[in-house]
Amino acid sequence: MLSRIAEYLFWLGRFMERAQGISISLEVQLTSSLEASDYYDNSNWEPILNAVGQLSSFYTTHTQADSQTVMDYLVFDLTNPNSINSCINKARENARGVRDMISKETWEIINVFYHEFSEFNMERILKEGPDRFFHFIRNKGYSFDGVTEITMFRDKGYHFMNTGKFIERADQIARILDVKYHIPLKRIQDVGNPVDIYQWRTLLDSTGAYEAYVKQYTTKIVPIHVAEILILNNRLPRSLVYCMSHALESIRQINPSSNKHYSTGTEQRIGKLYYQLAYSSVEDVFFFGLHEYLTNFISGLLGIGSGMNQDYFAH
Repeated sequence: MLSRIAEYLFWLGRFMERAQGISISLEVQLTSSLEASDYYDNSNWEPILNAVGQLSSFYTTHTQADSQTVMDYLVFDLTNPNSINSCINKARENARGVRDMISKETWEIINVFYHEFSEFNMERILKEGPDRFFHFIRNKGYSFDGVTEITMFRDKGYHFMNTGKFIERADQIARILDVKYHIPLKRIQDVGNPVDIYQWRTLLDSTGAYEAYVKQYTTKIVPIHVAEILILNNRLPRSLVYCMSHALESIRQINPSSNKHYSTGTEQRIGKLYYQLAYSSVEDVFFFGLHEYLTNFISGLLGIGSGMNQDYFAH
């Protein structure tokens, strides 16, 4: 397979997943207050920018981080290469460039997503309420995942796209957890109060993990259990360990002779992150420090991205 085609497919998977991740991060941020009057509070909007790695770039074009400027920057701003709008545009461009490598249905779902998203603007989101917009993004993401799983031929192209999807999903879930970590509560005694617990519940709902959480634990929301299921539970499709397990499986399908040995530095990096997760406990995570653990994990993913460029996409 041409390295250019492989790169397009890898990033197609990443862009589609990134659009969902940014949407989920915004949804979690917007629940930082239960009071309707505080829903668009003009303070405390730097945490999400920091967590998604957009703080410095935001301030190159803006002077104040408030609800509308941050929403616009992360959703619609095409000068931001990581906005939802930019991700959908680039996913469509990549899909168009590899039309013969993806199923007809995969192309159609991306194309419909692009056109339906173009009908949204900030005025419409504010009028209809952001929940409806987040629901739209989430459902399109679910549709894309379902269509690709049921219609894509399991060749190297599929596995490059799958590798990109799971690496990006792991990155986004780690950042979403970090958004919650960065959301400041007004008083130290607010930790564990109904507002704090509601934020954790929203995080579970937004990632589609609430029902799994109830099956694993109870309806009582305990932050350490939320972290455990989203980081270490290998039966949850959005957990970090599940993502890295499937990224490793896909990269090994690209290099089928390497089932017992690492054939590239990238495969070794993916394997290292996976086994670190697989042999960790939630006590290990919190002993290390949740924020520090997530930051270290995200740094490892950045190394994987660089490794993919070096090992597979050099052209």
